[in-house]
Amino acid sequence: MARITAPVRDYSGPGPGGVMFSDGAAETDNESVIAYCRGAGYGIDEEPPAPPAPSVPDPRDVTTTVVGGPLRDAAVEPKPGDFRPPVGAGDGNPHGPDVYAPGLPGGGLQPTAPPDPVDDGTGEVPTIDEPAEVKRPPQAATVGEWRDYAKTQVEDEAVHAEIDRATKAELIKTYGG
Repeated sequence: MARITAPVRDYSGPGPGGVMFSDGAAETDNESVIAYCRGAGYGIDEEPPAPPAPSVPDPRDVTTTVVGGPLRDAAVEPKPGDFRPPVGAGDGNPHGPDVYAPGLPGGGLQPTAPPDPVDDGTGEVPTIDEPAEVKRPPQAATVGEWRDYAKTQVEDEAVHAEIDRATKAELIKTYGG
């Protein structure tokens, strides 16, 4: 029978191979458990070996490599060009309940990059010959908004009836891409 000493001096509970430790010690005659414990730093019929002391590196020998640009928290310092910044960014405590992120795109249905810049401040109104483009609603829009949008994508009245029965997730999957 071998006496096994755990690396944690006062450990009590199950150990390798189901051996029960009490105050850091257990006994077994199972050669497999003894061999495992010997290789894993347990003491066999003696105290476990002391763990090696970690060496402290000299800070003059440590180098830092910067990869990419500096990080900026859009919840703390929002900028006009930020793509999908957190809701309430810059207005309240960035770690409080009033500032939250809208989430990641679901299943590739949301854009993963900002759209190409468009000059929305031109003041031009579409003419009768040029109908206004119907924009896809955001993923957070209501199911009603998604149904209205989906109906603009098809002309068949039978499909409109199916759209009225579809869930928001189904509409996003079918018409969100």
